[in-house]
Amino acid sequence: MLRWWVLVIVLGAMVVVEVKSQQGCPEQRTCADCIQTPGCQWCTKFRNDTQTQEETTVYHCQVQSYSMNNCEPGYLENPANQATVTQNEPFTDIKRKASAADSNIIQISPQKMKLRLRKGVAQSININYRLATDYPVDLYYLMDLSNSMKDDKESVANVGIQLAELLSNLTSQYRLGFGSFVDKVLMPYVDTSPSKINNPCGGCAPPYSFINHLSLRNSAQLFTDTVRNAQISGNMDSPEGGFDALMQAMVCNQIGWRQQARKIIVFSTDAKFHYAGAGRLGGVVEPNDEQCHMTNNMYTDYDKYDYPSIGQINKVAKEHQINIIFAVTGHVDIYQKLHELVETSSYGLLNADSSNVIDLVRDQYQKLSSAVSLSDDSGSEFRMEYSAQCTDKGPLLPNTASCSGVQPGDNIKFHLNITANECPSDGVTRYVEVQTLQDKLVLEIDFECSCSCDSVEHNIPKSENCSESGTLVCGVCRCDKDFRGEKCQCSKNNVDGSDVSDSQDSDSARCINPNDGKMCSGRGTCSCGTCICGGNDPDVYGTYCNCNLRNCKSGTGVLCSGHGKCQCNNCTCDPGYTGTKCECQDSSACIAQGSNEECSGHGSCECGQCKCWKENETTYTGRFCEDCPTCKGGRCLEFRDCVQCEHFNSGPLSQDGLCDTCNITSSLIDSLKGQEAGGAKRCNVVDEDGCIFSFTYRYNSEQSLGSGTPLYDIYVQREKQCPPPPPVLAISFGLIAGIVAIGVLTLIIWKIFTSIHDRREYAKFEKERENAKWAAEGNRLYVPPKTTFQNPAFAQQEAR
Repeated sequence: MLRWWVLVIVLGAMVVVEVKSQQGCPEQRTCADCIQTPGCQWCTKFRNDTQTQEETTVYHCQVQSYSMNNCEPGYLENPANQATVTQNEPFTDIKRKASAADSNIIQISPQKMKLRLRKGVAQSININYRLATDYPVDLYYLMDLSNSMKDDKESVANVGIQLAELLSNLTSQYRLGFGSFVDKVLMPYVDTSPSKINNPCGGCAPPYSFINHLSLRNSAQLFTDTVRNAQISGNMDSPEGGFDALMQAMVCNQIGWRQQARKIIVFSTDAKFHYAGAGRLGGVVEPNDEQCHMTNNMYTDYDKYDYPSIGQINKVAKEHQINIIFAVTGHVDIYQKLHELVETSSYGLLNADSSNVIDLVRDQYQKLSSAVSLSDDSGSEFRMEYSAQCTDKGPLLPNTASCSGVQPGDNIKFHLNITANECPSDGVTRYVEVQTLQDKLVLEIDFECSCSCDSVEHNIPKSENCSESGTLVCGVCRCDKDFRGEKCQCSKNNVDGSDVSDSQDSDSARCINPNDGKMCSGRGTCSCGTCICGGNDPDVYGTYCNCNLRNCKSGTGVLCSGHGKCQCNNCTCDPGYTGTKCECQDSSACIAQGSNEECSGHGSCECGQCKCWKENETTYTGRFCEDCPTCKGGRCLEFRDCVQCEHFNSGPLSQDGLCDTCNITSSLIDSLKGQEAGGAKRCNVVDEDGCIFSFTYRYNSEQSLGSGTPLYDIYVQREKQCPPPPPVLAISFGLIAGIVAIGVLTLIIWKIFTSIHDRREYAKFEKERENAKWAAEGNRLYVPPKTTFQNPAFAQQEAR
């Protein structure tokens, strides 16, 4: 039922477009304007010579679907696009190794085409691509040689031979070059005092902006020696002048770039970079001119031109077809953002001493060489729409101009629709290059902007059909000076029409709008059979003053919301917009990348935005209604066990041996970066070991249509993110040491307390001994055998 409603809406939209075209075509009064209006055709001469002026006005320009049976044969102007292949050399044989004698390696077909385009009519072009083996490589190592990169220079020099071996395994036609940079030799970037300019950092070379130490050569030993002999220098601020060096390395012929080679610059640094505007601190205000300014392999105009902007780096890299690898030892977040702004770049993290440069170059080269992407320099005159079939049996992906994972011999097909948006006023042939980083298709484009009947030999001066007061051009009159009217029957000096043979009643009849029966629609005055519109309302125009610009204005007063043209009360929207006043984006804004279904089949597109449905207690969300948070606890939980089982051999399904029961399509990739930008949802799941594994899923509407059940493209990040293992050895030794320390401390405390107690007892004993009242020789245990009593009354009596 949903598909039937979609079909009805599409057919309704087609009817509306045709009705608007029917309204716009009759308004065109010249053949050139007619054929430049999409969907219109022009008849110069009709079979019925007695046709009235009114009929001529209506039917000279009409929609293409209208059958002009009354048009004389050979007088119908309805040009069609033309496309001719002018160069289509065969692909380079992938079984043959390239050699220095190869002057041309063909990877794209065709190479040249000649087009003739009519405004607003799309022309379809098929482009084939096949990656050749042994493609030449020019690699230029551009290195920061400030003092902090000293150990990195030694590492690069030591791996020079290995770098050459790596390139030789990739292609027999490789070359290496080397250059270095520091910064502008100006304050405040460099200390220019006499004591520092010649020796900025103790044994360092004087500072410089950029030096080309070695142009591209096929010599690994020369590269190694050159890097080792290059001297370290120094500067003052942390950001370096790498952009100055990068610009010169890309545009200067001294580097030795080959015209047909995969051009790579490895940009190695440990610091940030200066960019446009930073030169003002040193008094340099003139913008970078993107030209070469090298003398004796040194950049000499650093004090004249500012640092390049990021936009200039991106522009020049694309123009010169150069890949840039940002190989950095720090500030990875900054260079990651820089990579996103420079289209032909990648980035990677070097070790602190750049010892892993070989691995980094290998990995980045594989990414660069296995990806193919089309771009063009068409500008605003054309609208370019790409689709790609990345494998022989794969689907045609709409709105896609790139493929990844390409291997030598793979056949890739691109489909291009090119549409001319305007007819150029100068009439000059345009050249558009559709290119990859190594190959290009050149389109030579002319425009169908005029009719064959416009030529002088077809014009009829002083024609009877023009009251002998004008020239008949393409069936309509171009009046001489001082005459006007459809048939030049009116004199401009006599606006009431009294000098014309036609009666006043006939003039008035020609001014009556047949739709409402009013003279000039009640918005103008009739003069010599012609409506003069406006007065105090400049927005009114048209044959019968039946058109009003206000009907095309949006709430802000802008005609057709700035996205179309007003054609007699109706807006003709630019491609990509719709609505009565072109206020909405069309349904293409509701189709996710890689899909061909509006709102993923779970919603309706309203003014360029998806309105998601709720189906059987199932709620869909997301920009394209592609996500289902209420489905089985969420798609992340639904795919978790299968992803964990298939790719990491763990989880509950792996324990039960049920991996084969999974019905998903998933692939391992190194990084999920960029997947979410294409409409995919990211899932981060913690497994039983405490590790986090990540994957994305995206609804695949094209595959789901035939299967009857929703299918998803799932991409799994190859590496888990696991917490570091506990330091068992350190914990064991720490525990033992702690126990021993506690025992020793306990013994010390016990010894202290017992010593204090013994001292107190000994002191008490000494005190009691000093206070004894008996003789030292007496025996306290002896009891005498007699007892003596004393009577107090006889104190002097002695015992007897």
